[in-house]
Amino acid sequence: MDNTIYKELTYTVRIKGKGESKEHAVVNALGKIKQMITSQLNGLIIRIEPLKAEVIEAVEEVYTEKFFFFFFPRKRSIFKVEMDILVRLFILDIKKVEFKKAQIERS
Repeated sequence: MDNTIYKELTYTVRIKGKGESKEHAVVNALGKIKQMITSQLNGLIIRIEPLKAEVIEAVEEVYTEKFFFFFFPRKRSIFKVEMDILVRLFILDIKKVEFKKAQIERS
């Protein structure tokens, strides 16, 4: 039986983010890396190390915002980004850990 519970692997994650600035859009996307990996892989993630980032699509949507439909028009922007991130993962496979049962009495 293999007693190694530590795994190291590389994985590519596609993430999307949006924000009111370019920086906010990228930070929003990068904040979703752990959530995406956790939903797709089993195990306890010890470390996520980004190796490569590739922008698939980056869009700036410009629209006119008006107060009460016609007062004070101003242009606003929403930035959207879609990226592929290659990450190195360090994972503990908790399913391979065998716990011994011990009966204790408490008073």
